[in-house]
Amino acid sequence: MKAVAFRSPGPPEVMQVMECKDPIPGAEEVRVRVKAVGVQPVDCAVRSGKFGPLKQSPQLLGNEFAGVIDRVGEKVTSFAVGDEVIGWCLLASFRRICSCTSNANRKKAEKYAMA
Repeated sequence: MKAVAFRSPGPPEVMQVMECKDPIPGAEEVRVRVKAVGVQPVDCAVRSGKFGPLKQSPQLLGNEFAGVIDRVGEKVTSFAVGDEVIGWCLLASFRRICSCTSNANRKKAEKYAMA
């Protein structure tokens, strides 16, 4: 799976498209095929090294996303495969597929198009 990440802090040019493993959702999580992400000032601060050492290497960015659920954990009852959602996952949405707790998602209003 493709992700945008970096190995050491720096200017925007440190960001690279990389391969990473597909996430496997836990019992109370959903997995989402990401269609759009938001960029926040905190993403720029993490990328530039203003928040201290990296959590991991390579480090992903992104908190906000919109996409379509393609897997649900066995304890998830409020979402189903195919639901269009908007959601949040800490420093993990700049990739094609992300996994997060189901309570960090909301169904997308039908009147809004997916990006």
